Amino acid sequence: MSDFNTIYDSHLALKDKKISATELCNEYLKVAKENPNNTFITLTEDYALNKAQEIDKSGIKNHLDGIPFSLKDLFITKNIRTTAGSKMLYNYIPPYEGTTSSNLQNAGAVLVGKVGCDEFGMGSSNENTPFGPVNLPLNKDYLPGGSSGASAVSVLEKSSLFSIGTDTGGSVRLPANFCGLFGYKPTYGRVSRYGQIAYASSLDQASPFARTPLDIAIIMDAMTKNDEKDSTQAPIGAMSSTSKILNNKDKSLSLVIGIDRSMIENCREDVRENLNQSIKELEKNGVKFKDITLPHLKYSVAVYYVIATSEASSNLARFDGVHFGFSSTEGHDLENSYALSRSLGFHEEVKRRVLLGTFCLSSGYSDEYYSHACKVRRLIYDDFQKAFNECDYVYSPVCATTSFKKDELMTPLQMYMNDLYTIPVNLAGLPSMALPYGSSSLNSLPTGFQLIGNSFKDEELILDSHKIFEVLK
Repeated sequence: MSDFNTIYDSHLALKDKKISATELCNEYLKVAKENPNNTFITLTEDYALNKAQEIDKSGIKNHLDGIPFSLKDLFITKNIRTTAGSKMLYNYIPPYEGTTSSNLQNAGAVLVGKVGCDEFGMGSSNENTPFGPVNLPLNKDYLPGGSSGASAVSVLEKSSLFSIGTDTGGSVRLPANFCGLFGYKPTYGRVSRYGQIAYASSLDQASPFARTPLDIAIIMDAMTKNDEKDSTQAPIGAMSSTSKILNNKDKSLSLVIGIDRSMIENCREDVRENLNQSIKELEKNGVKFKDITLPHLKYSVAVYYVIATSEASSNLARFDGVHFGFSSTEGHDLENSYALSRSLGFHEEVKRRVLLGTFCLSSGYSDEYYSHACKVRRLIYDDFQKAFNECDYVYSPVCATTSFKKDELMTPLQMYMNDLYTIPVNLAGLPSMALPYGSSSLNSLPTGFQLIGNSFKDEELILDSHKIFEVLK
């Protein structure tokens, strides 16, 4: 395996002809084909090699030319199987290309395959899928987190140089934290959702995994193109994060970062130790921490699971065996066929959330639950806006613990609470970067924190995350 672990280093090696795009692609395909951690659902070997050979002929022009990557299997790819990690779409071959895949491949990236996920993005462990759980390469007794855990693992195991997952309530930042990677959740509306199979439409965002903030910048620059096919995307133009990082000579960290200390106090001791140490390191390098209060964040999990499940109930209604998806042949009439197709086609976690969402939207309850949740969502957004009047970013844990064991029995509610620190970001539509820092004194697994920025301050957040990475590494 070559020594080029990042997109930028690999780009320089390709440009200097130290390695060819075909050789680089073969290196990553070798790991992907072995699939040691049950990472991949569909490999695109011939497709990838053809693309790599074309790039070798045309030459290296862009940062992503010849760079192998993987996509969470929630992204539509023309003529390439797309399952959403579900029996419902087990053999679905899309007739069109989604914008995320299109933008990255137009920038020269080489798709090596589609990786697993919790079914329709619903889960925090990467176990809720008929394709089986994904292993954490650092310790196979543990899980990589979900729902984008396989995307994180593909970067960690070096079957791809970067991967794109989806973050609805922390589904990229949680696996990034568990795997010691950088995970970036953009401002809602910053990237197109066209061709991204929806879980909760007002929360979902395509989000990258990589090993450095510079790599995140390269990916985000390629992903943020205006798309007339997506009415939820803000028409604010492309990003130029990469050039800002490469050209910025100012290494100072003259930042004011807000912190609600109660968040850290509620973390497990080993995580809390590393969070406090990261704060001390940042203070030594010029960061000023300011105490803030975010009083409505305690309602985030309840609000999220009303809004997200309500939207899921609506989005997944089309998967009935007639319009789309797995169709049971055992039904004796139309209603029975619908019931069997959905009960056999969906995993129990998806059924749980659809039932909860259907109840929240039902006559007589929608005002009590869904409408009320939307009002509290606004209060959570307002809490962040008040904080940003006093600080540049908000500092927060990603999770109160490190990764959890495969055999660790948790109720659905306990599993939902793992997203306590990540959910508020999605409810408020804000950008957030998960940064790795240290390892646990209990089990040696990675720990880290997240920085939360204000809406559409993506470039600033990525640039400052790069500075912080340089200081802390």
